[in-house]
Amino acid sequence: LSRGLGDVYKRQVFDCSGWKGNAKWVKAIEEVREPINADKITVFLDSKNPGGFSWIVPLPEKTLVGSLSYADPRNFLPKLDKRIIETHGGAIPRVKPIKTPEIPTFGDRTGLIKTFTGGGIFGIAELISSNDYKRTFSELSKEIKRQYYLTKFVEKNWKLFLHLARIYKDRTIVASKEFDFHSMLLFPH
Repeated sequence: LSRGLGDVYKRQVFDCSGWKGNAKWVKAIEEVREPINADKITVFLDSKNPGGFSWIVPLPEKTLVGSLSYADPRNFLPKLDKRIIETHGGAIPRVKPIKTPEIPTFGDRTGLIKTFTGGGIFGIAELISSNDYKRTFSELSKEIKRQYYLTKFVEKNWKLFLHLARIYKDRTIVASKEFDFHSMLLFPH
């Protein structure tokens, strides 16, 4: 960049222009309720909610009760007899990430959108703090692609999936990363 006075300014360019591709949109709703006396996250699957699920997440100061669905997610909210403090939610794009970009790309533009929660902040944080943008982008992209294809398979085979999901009934699953590595349920890392 030059102002015509011989001054030249150089800066790095980042693409944060938002998602540009196709997406399959799922809806989510989450209620913040008064705390319950529990120490495990409960996930619910419903035969009438292909590709979706519901949850109860007890935390020390509150309880999160939510649902994700292509239909109205309120129809699948778990019942909980605690006062509602707040409600939030919205649409989540289920997308396949873009190829490794030529210039650093952040946010929804990357397609590194968590398939089940719509979040991207942990991916953004990992990319920004990385010393090797391309390697980090590739690793995150690989996980999101796994989730994308796994979700497509599960949606097409929902009844079979419900039968297979019984294997996990009353089992504890430990996640070591914040980026929602849901594919680790089926594929070892």
